[in-house]
Amino acid sequence: MNNALSIAAVTAVLKDLLENGLVKDAIATSLGDVIVTALPPDRVSQGTDERAQINLFLYQVTQNRNADWMSEEFRSKQQRTPGSRSQNPPLALDLHYLLTAYGAKDFQAELLLGYAMQLLHEMPVLTRNVIETSLNNAATVNTSSVLSQALAAVSVFDLAEHIGQIKICPEFFNMEETSKLWSSLQTHYRPSAGYQASMVLISSRNLKPSVEVMPFSEPIIEQVITPSGADNIIVAGSTLIIRGKQLRGDITRIRLGGMDKLIEVQVVQETQMSVTLPPNLYAGVQSVQVIHQKMATPAMPHYEVSSNVAAFVLHPIISATVSQVQESGIDLRSPEITVKFNPKVGKAQRVVLLLNEVTTDQNGQAYHFFSSPRTEDTDSITIPLKNIQTGNYFVRVQVDGAESPLYKNQAGEYDSPQVKIV
Repeated sequence: MNNALSIAAVTAVLKDLLENGLVKDAIATSLGDVIVTALPPDRVSQGTDERAQINLFLYQVTQNRNADWMSEEFRSKQQRTPGSRSQNPPLALDLHYLLTAYGAKDFQAELLLGYAMQLLHEMPVLTRNVIETSLNNAATVNTSSVLSQALAAVSVFDLAEHIGQIKICPEFFNMEETSKLWSSLQTHYRPSAGYQASMVLISSRNLKPSVEVMPFSEPIIEQVITPSGADNIIVAGSTLIIRGKQLRGDITRIRLGGMDKLIEVQVVQETQMSVTLPPNLYAGVQSVQVIHQKMATPAMPHYEVSSNVAAFVLHPIISATVSQVQESGIDLRSPEITVKFNPKVGKAQRVVLLLNEVTTDQNGQAYHFFSSPRTEDTDSITIPLKNIQTGNYFVRVQVDGAESPLYKNQAGEYDSPQVKIV
């Protein structure tokens, strides 16, 4: 199986996701004939020939920071193939995309960009099944395309299995970064957003005979939940219940979020296991793998088998206080809100503060504010607010899209966390 197709496959899956989503959205179809392409921006028609269009452009490929441990994992997987092993560790890559909207009429570009970003926000992780379905579509819809002909020479099932799961997250540029990027593209600027897909693996085709072959029962993760069920949110210190097949090995460990250090498991059965989350994970989409190890021997000093990568969302827990309240108009205030986080917020994470007025009126006030950039990880962030209507407000925070929960009182009504602005 030629996994050199992984990069093109990920682009094709994202393009297929956008095409299907825009077709199904009634408001998006009201814009007329919208096309989705994967071209360099300088090859997209503009000016008098410009049309309603979404373009997905792979503008950069970088090495994934977890390349070292993925190399060990992939060497182990290749050693499970009887009689062969790889000379080189795999390439572990992050793919960086520029999502650009075009339109010849007022608001077409803004509407298309909004719909496209909403689609990607609703599917932060591309599962193996989604990848396989999209690749099958790409192979059959246009059999004369370059990608379709390339896919015809490989097993789509094996390619999707190799890719596993891909995490999609937005990348936000400041004005200087945006200017440099579009200047390098040498074309007219259009509304756009950056996205990162990780991680994509390309392994070596250079195989050598190997006698270090050991049959292993590969663990499979099917579901990640809390003890209370799939509907309960996961927070710092939660116990994860991992369900699947062949989960118990000679030595069973868990890898969380690409961390180098493996975590011991509390209870292990063939179809279910549990583990308590460590305090040093960041809020947001996290990955989990089951790792089987063997006792080291002189002939086999290191050997491990890893499961598929599953994903879960770690939600932050917060408390909030108000200070530095200043009048800014009739019944308007400009205060500062200090939010305490558990777990800590990473310096590169995106933080959005959400305020909703405590009222039974459906037209209650609602606000959102973005946190300023940080130079280090922190468990406390102070966010200045402007022109807030006086009143009581529920407080929530989104960290890389993962939202802090609201809590109910004994009457079953939401009552915290909240602040009072007077």
